[in-house]
Amino acid sequence: MAKQASTETQGAATDRTGDAARAATDAGAQAAQQGAEKLQDQMNSMLGTAGRASQEAARLTSENMELMKRLAETMAAGAKEASSEIVEWTRRASERQSEATRQITQARSLDEVLDFQNRCIRENLQALLDFSAKVSRLSAEKASEASSYLDQDSR
Repeated sequence: MAKQASTETQGAATDRTGDAARAATDAGAQAAQQGAEKLQDQMNSMLGTAGRASQEAARLTSENMELMKRLAETMAAGAKEASSEIVEWTRRASERQSEATRQITQARSLDEVLDFQNRCIRENLQALLDFSAKVSRLSAEKASEASSYLDQDSR
């Protein structure tokens, strides 16, 4: 009977040890599960933040590319207009030169040649100054237009 009581005591101790081991294992598994869930929540939060930041960066890049396109179009239009002005000024200068040559060949005296030459130089200089002012105004207008795109974009 002593042997039987000892066996029962050992069995009870083994059961309690098994119960304690299961409880410890369950507690460890639960702690590991909670840690894994918390880590997953943090990772999801980080991924969400990174995704939002990525979307914002893509949106800003798209807006900046559109702005650069508008600026390039404005500057190209300005260059085209300036080119047209240069062609027109060159055409008029050629006409003035032809007229000057005709008048010089028809001059009756050296004084007439010198007077005409003086007048021709002054007219050509004035035409050059007018052309320069026109191109400067055109440049200022295009710069102002481009600047307005930047102002609109910053709002």
